[in-house]
Amino acid sequence: MTQSFAPDHSTLLDHRRPRRGHAVSRRPHAGTGGLPCVAGYHLLGKVGEGRLATVYLAQDIDGAEVALKMLRPGHADKAARAAAFTREFGIPAAIQSRHVVKVFEQLAVDGDCAIAMEYLGGGDVGRLIAGGLVPDAALVLARQAALALDALHLRGFAHGDVKPANLMLRTSGEVVLVDFGTARACDAAEPAAPAGVVVGTPRYAAPERSQLGTVAPAADVYSLGVVLFEMLCGRPPFPGQTLLEVLSQHLMAPVPRLPAALARFQPLVDAMLCKQPHDRLQDGRAVLGQIELLTGAPAHPAPMGAFASR
Repeated sequence: MTQSFAPDHSTLLDHRRPRRGHAVSRRPHAGTGGLPCVAGYHLLGKVGEGRLATVYLAQDIDGAEVALKMLRPGHADKAARAAAFTREFGIPAAIQSRHVVKVFEQLAVDGDCAIAMEYLGGGDVGRLIAGGLVPDAALVLARQAALALDALHLRGFAHGDVKPANLMLRTSGEVVLVDFGTARACDAAEPAAPAGVVVGTPRYAAPERSQLGTVAPAADVYSLGVVLFEMLCGRPPFPGQTLLEVLSQHLMAPVPRLPAALARFQPLVDAMLCKQPHDRLQDGRAVLGQIELLTGAPAHPAPMGAFASR
């Protein structure tokens, strides 16, 4: 990487990015249909749900659609989850990239954490994989994801959980990197996860994640390489049926060969999926360089029509 930036994480909560260049005022809205009541927002419905948080579509006081990600009751008092929510807001707020999710504010709702961010109405890359992608469209998507990682890595952060579900789409078809709860400053003096414990998603995690537990740009590259292979072939490169099988394949199995029709992508996939971090493409900038050598890289995102099924 050419430069590093590691802000004091205690200041991340105070970073604000107004939607229209002015401070956002507050007025309460009554909850309807069993939805939570959040001052300044009118909740329209639930659009996503995970183990620890729920995402709602809402309107702000100007009528603009936003996504509200709310930590479920009972988790906000846990230091680890509160810290993760602070990162989910503070890290993308510090990044200037059209391919990183825009966050607007972090707030408390009945003592629990919530984040207001842009609403991404195009689904995620996993939906496109399920429908089938032509190879050039897969490369366009990978390039946009690499642009997001480049912006993140240049600021001294690594994401730690690159996967199809965290590569969401605007309705225009642009890829947007989301979910920064596992992200870290690359030089952060934080304890690594215990050996054998993968923080993130094992099917997309670099081999060193299960050995060292650390988050680094080269590990993000590996995860994006897994996503690229899946976009090209419609299946992940290491499709083990159990956690142990998946981790073992990441650690020891050779990189699968692409079909003959996709052979021109093999050097890029190989360079992203090297087992040893020091042998791998090191960051998002290096991935972009290889994509440009391979294709001449489009200057702008492809239109929605480019994401046609095979």
